[in-house]
Order: sequence, then C-alpha cells, then structure tokens
Amino acid sequence: MFSKTEGIILHGIKYGDSGRIVTVYTEAFGRSSFLLQGIHAKKSTGKANLLQPLFLLDMEVDHRQGRELQRARELKICHPYQSVPFDVVKSSQAMFLAEMLYRVLKEEEARPELFQFLSHSLQIFDLMRDGNANFHLSFLIQLTRYLGFAPTNNWSEDRSFFDMASGIFAENRPPHPYFLDPAESRILSEFVNTSYEELGNIALSASTRNQLVLKITDYFSLHLGIRLQIKSLDVLRELFS
Repeated sequence: MFSKTEGIILHGIKYGDSGRIVTVYTEAFGRSSFLLQGIHAKKSTGKANLLQPLFLLDMEVDHRQGRELQRARELKICHPYQSVPFDVVKSSQAMFLAEMLYRVLKEEEARPELFQFLSHSLQIFDLMRDGNANFHLSFLIQLTRYLGFAPTNNWSEDRSFFDMASGIFAENRPPHPYFLDPAESRILSEFVNTSYEELGNIALSASTRNQLVLKITDYFSLHLGIRLQIKSLDVLRELFS
C-alpha cells in the first residue's frame, strides 16, 4: 500500500548501472532506505537532481515494516531551495549536516516533532542572509534537545568550564579531557540562547568556528557512544580557514 510522506535526503550510493540506494529521514517512518531504479539513466537526469544533501521532498512510497530497502513511486521537491544549492558555503554546510544526520539518526519510527524541527530549520537556513556561517553550529546544538543530551545552560563567570560528559557548566576544570575552555564555553552558552535569526550577532573567527564544530562533534560522539568520523568536516574546515 502506498503512503505519502515528506522526507529529507541524508545519503546516497550508486547501485548497479543506473540505480541508487538513498537514505531519507521521513516524517511518517523515521529513517528509511529506498532503492531507486533508473536514476542514473540518461533520461532520468531530473530525478538524480532531486537527491542532493538535505533536499526536502514529497514522496509516495511503498513502505513495509521489516523490509531493508523500501520502494518509492514518486518523488518531487516540496520546498524548493533558493540559495543552498548555489552558495558554496551553504552547500558545504548542507553536505556536512547531512552526513552528521546520517550518522546520528538511526530510529526507524516516526518522530514528527524531530522531523518538523529539521524541515523548519533547513527552510530558515535557505533564506538566511546574515549569520549563516554559524548555522551548522546552532543547528547541532539545537538538535541535542531532540536526542536527549541538550546542554544545561547554567553558564556564569563562576561556572566557566563546559563539562561535555555531564552536559553542564562547572566551576572547575573537569578531571577528564572532555570539556570546553572558558572562552569556548562562553560562546557555547551564547549559541544556546540565540535564535537562527540572531546568529549574525555572534562574531567568530574562522579558527574559533572550526574548533567549536570539532568540540560539538566530540560531544555527539561522547553521548551517542560512537566515534563520529565525518569526512565532509575537512571540507567545511577548509572553507572556514
């Protein structure tokens, strides 16, 4: 039985001569993988163009519980991007965030509130003109709320070390290597309290931005119990160097 759902493209690999296996985070079913045939055929260029990182799709799918590869009958763009595919900074951020989401979103069940956060955030990102260089940092920090390990924002001048293991700001340097120094901790606290629309108010050097994204990635690794090796992180760091 075919169902309609929205979906966000996370990852894709070529399958055979003209097929593709695409991992999508869907509103109705959570994370799902689809086998799409004929995508790389000469007459199907348009379909291949739909499968870019973080593209937002309307999908008609034949989804069956327990089947490893699902089937999709129809795909079309539901929220066309105005800037993400054409802006090298935004497209690089999209590639990085798609890889992060591919690694951390494993649930094969619907979580509408999480899907709405992702979709709404990406639509805002596409329209942003100020502060978009900080978007990936803010997005990941906000994502932790839905994954169960959001930082407790108890920062103060006296609590100036962010303890990544406990997720709180501490008075003293933690007795382990998983922490942010006072300068990084202050910036993290600022991000927690800043909306997407206000990200232009956070001025960061390229080196600080790159260091912070590394620490945030480590924070995810620590709380998910996996070692995240994000290949596109090197591209992102080079872009902001």
